[in-house]
Amino acid sequence: MPLLRIPPPPDSAAPHVEPKPSTALKTISTRLPPAEVKAVEAAAEIAGQTCAEWMREAILLHLKRPARKKKSSPDPTLLAEILGLRSLVQNLIAAASDLPDETVQRIVKHADTIKEGKAEEILKRLEDVPQEAK
Repeated sequence: MPLLRIPPPPDSAAPHVEPKPSTALKTISTRLPPAEVKAVEAAAEIAGQTCAEWMREAILLHLKRPARKKKSSPDPTLLAEILGLRSLVQNLIAAASDLPDETVQRIVKHADTIKEGKAEEILKRLEDVPQEAK
């Protein structure tokens, strides 16, 4: 019968060894509603990948995209050009028409009230266009 060795009791004089950091891959899981699971499965099948491969690739692509701020700052040069064009158009309308100043100001005020909504609408439409169509 083989002899079983009993490990020695822990000795306080024994050197403390720090565990090495793990280089093993780790799993991150998530829960999805059935409709999203079907969408992921369909996308993976179209790509010829497993769901795990497709999701990993999608995550890595997302991480490589530049971070988007909620409100981005406009490019100063573009903003200056747009404001210059706006002033030019406003002055041309006022000079080339017999419209009273109040009417020109009402037109400008109306443009000011709708410009942000229109810009957001256009940007939203551009975000909704699939990447292949761009």
